[in-house]
Amino acid sequence: MLLSRWDLEATPRAADVASYLLFAPTISAGPIDRFRHFTRALDGLPRLRHDYLRDVEAGIHRIAQGLLYKFILANLIYRNALLPLAPRTGALVTAGYMYAYSLYLFFDFAGYSAFAIGVGRFFGIGVPENFNAPFISRSFGEMWNRWHISLSWWLRDHVYMRFMLHATRRRWFRGNRQRAHHVALLLTMGLMGCWHGLELPYVVYGLYQGVMLVAYDAIGRWTDRRGLVSEARWVRPAMIVLTVNLFCVGLLIFSGRLFTR
Repeated sequence: MLLSRWDLEATPRAADVASYLLFAPTISAGPIDRFRHFTRALDGLPRLRHDYLRDVEAGIHRIAQGLLYKFILANLIYRNALLPLAPRTGALVTAGYMYAYSLYLFFDFAGYSAFAIGVGRFFGIGVPENFNAPFISRSFGEMWNRWHISLSWWLRDHVYMRFMLHATRRRWFRGNRQRAHHVALLLTMGLMGCWHGLELPYVVYGLYQGVMLVAYDAIGRWTDRRGLVSEARWVRPAMIVLTVNLFCVGLLIFSGRLFTR
């Protein structure tokens, strides 16, 4: 079996670390790539001519997608929905603002991520996807596997898994793994909110996401135990509608609108 540079060296090379930290497409996008994934891509350089042309073609397509998402769709939503709705009040106006802000945030950040992926392909670096059709999710767990994927996976590995490991080894919850799981979810998502900032909307947003993850998990376990899971055709669309609307409520909290009046 062939070993990579990462496998052969206990300590990463300074040049690899510097390249990872200073790689322009991802430097300001949060935890969008992993060091090990990045160095594996470096191991594949330089590329053959046909690989280079293929990457350039793919990069152009993703940059075009980024232009569409960020500078056309997000801008249209901002100018024609968010700005007109911002000074107005009322339940219907707030609901309209919530949906508009959710779409704006998706197209703005997904567009930025598409730029990073496209530019990365020019350099031969396969920057990981950050969004994967999040608005077809049936649960909050699935949503966080589709929305800001790099952040949720980073939090899973460095917060959730480490907490669960220590809780299990030290028997903090006397073997009650479900309780440990729920506490870990609340802690992880609470820290996710603080990662955005220590302002009240971000903290509440993180706690809200944690509560929703716990609620979905608890209800899912309860229905499974009682055999209440239905295979009817309407169940999947209903779960998608419920999840997307509850997630949009979280993004409304994130927007800060609820804390300014």
